[in-house]
Amino acid sequence: MMGVLCCVLLGGCWLVPGAVRSDVCVDWVSFETMQQRFDHASAVLIGKPLKRDGEARSYGYQANVHVVEVEQVLKGGLGHGTARIASMPVTCGKTYPDGDPLDDGGRKLIFLTDQNGEWFTMTPDQSAVQFPAGTPLPFQTG
Repeated sequence: MMGVLCCVLLGGCWLVPGAVRSDVCVDWVSFETMQQRFDHASAVLIGKPLKRDGEARSYGYQANVHVVEVEQVLKGGLGHGTARIASMPVTCGKTYPDGDPLDDGGRKLIFLTDQNGEWFTMTPDQSAVQFPAGTPLPFQTG
């Protein structure tokens, strides 16, 4: 009986403010080609991160949200203008050990996934690629 009571009490710790909880450690997929990234993404765009705009949660971690100026939508249901995109954090350790890939500005190819109506980069390290003007697309769109 005491074991069951302990399990119930400890299992509910995440509901108590300030309680210690464990977060999910994600084993991220590694795409071998840019075509695989394009094929697996819910949306793909060419754009330029303009500024940070708050935070969102993913897999129990805080993710930086950025306002991105959308130049061209290559796949998916994004409109033109600006979009709010959360930069997927690395899990199990420091959130952005190599820096947030949307912080360094510049024109980028951005591969996205939809999580509960919010756009996130698909993975922490393979979803935002520098893409200077005049560079040909590294994948087929059709």
